[in-house]
Amino acid sequence: MNKSKVRFNSLVLVLLIALLVTSVASAASKDGPTVTLSVAQGEFDSGQDVLVTVNISNTTKHTVKILKWYTAADGVEESLFAVTRDGVPVSYTGPLYKRPSATGKDYISLKSGERITNVVNLGEYYDLSAPGQYEVFYAVASFNMFNEKGNSFKLKDVLTSEKISFHAKGSNGKGKPTPPPPPPPGGNTFNACTVDQQSQLITARNTAKTYASNSENYLLAGNQGSRYTTWFGVFSTTRYNTVKNNFTAISDAMDNAGIEFDCKCKQNYYAYVYSNQPYKIYLCKVFWQAPPSGTDSQAGTLIHEMSHFDVVAGTDDVVYGKTGSMQLAIDNPNDAIKNADSHEYFAENTPALP
Repeated sequence: MNKSKVRFNSLVLVLLIALLVTSVASAASKDGPTVTLSVAQGEFDSGQDVLVTVNISNTTKHTVKILKWYTAADGVEESLFAVTRDGVPVSYTGPLYKRPSATGKDYISLKSGERITNVVNLGEYYDLSAPGQYEVFYAVASFNMFNEKGNSFKLKDVLTSEKISFHAKGSNGKGKPTPPPPPPPGGNTFNACTVDQQSQLITARNTAKTYASNSENYLLAGNQGSRYTTWFGVFSTTRYNTVKNNFTAISDAMDNAGIEFDCKCKQNYYAYVYSNQPYKIYLCKVFWQAPPSGTDSQAGTLIHEMSHFDVVAGTDDVVYGKTGSMQLAIDNPNDAIKNADSHEYFAENTPALP
């Protein structure tokens, strides 16, 4: 079953954080970086790039660490901004990555008084195609943003900025949601993949089909064993039905969708997709080092990426890694059912849980 989902969940979350827990964000800024945004002008013509300058400053008296994924240091790799047009949320259309769990090298150290500055072409990551009055603020919430050891997954670190506003007459940026037509139903197509890589991907998809079908059947049977609770938390009918519907859609796509595999990525990630461009999956360096099946496998990665597509399950990357996903299920089951890694580990089921 395919579902068309607009990716506003993250935007709604950060809007609520900014509006309802301002005191928490303010308190966090005493121990972490602060962010300011600016644009060079208040009016943008049709097709003109909307360039936003992002300054992240350490205004504390001690060195702080920030996970670089939540900065624009290497380009925009997450939804970093909350964007509205005439008061209506604008969707993020940038990449969604599957990464290994964060380690120390993934953090940027800022000494007291230091600042990093990056310029972001907003129209490459958000749909600015329609004319209107836009408001933008930095809006990131993560469980391990400032601490490379992570936290209890009960309260997210928050990094926000004041709003900036501008009027745009419509942009032709990459963020405009006009995805190319998908490949023919059911088949595999390959871009820049070697013969060996193509063989690995065919095997991975076949294994992913089995994983998805097994997961769907488990849920259709109404099972509520440790396999479910480990990855999605305490049972509730609403959450259970969400996960069940997600796996029905994932299984259908794995069986029937035409998938385009792109092997050009050289980053130290597993893979990434654009949620509004089904069913194209970009495979990165870590994918080729992963086992064919089992935990964090090639087959599981395809489950993870397929779950991201808006027309499938519309998942997000709330946390990465097995430990984080298990803790998320305990502390935040409502987030666990939105988390792509949680779906992957449920499907891989290694070691097997009842």
